[in-house]
Amino acid sequence: MMQEIKELATKFRIAIESAKNERRFTDDQCFRNFPSGCCGITAELLAQFLMDNDIKSKLTYIGGTCRDYSLELQSHAWLKIEDNIVVDITIDQFKCCLVPFVFNETVYVGLYNDFYNQFEIDVEEICNNYYPLEDMYIRNHLSRRKLYEIILEYIK
Repeated sequence: MMQEIKELATKFRIAIESAKNERRFTDDQCFRNFPSGCCGITAELLAQFLMDNDIKSKLTYIGGTCRDYSLELQSHAWLKIEDNIVVDITIDQFKCCLVPFVFNETVYVGLYNDFYNQFEIDVEEICNNYYPLEDMYIRNHLSRRKLYEIILEYIK
């Protein structure tokens, strides 16, 4: 199952990069800077994609904060699957942390490690279609539905 999740997460990440390269996110303040600063919404959209592709495992949205007072506060969000497996497609935005992420991967599917353990968990919510793809537009941000539709156009 981990291999299937890794393949789906990689397809999703590649689709986001392709859409960004074709300037499809210019109207979205967050996604035009992908992967920086959009880990939360990316995790939400990825959760929807995994559920849409029949991943039946319990998906949990995790949000945490790294409170190293010698650096800026850093927050991050990722998905967790039943057996404490991390699914993270925005990990490459972190270059400088207490425990830097040392893998050269843009998609991480694996066990918790020192990088993730440095975050204090602020939010832990079961996904189970928790994130409706509402069609609300907020100034300088595309709706979740529009972002999801754009990304799906690039899934191969």
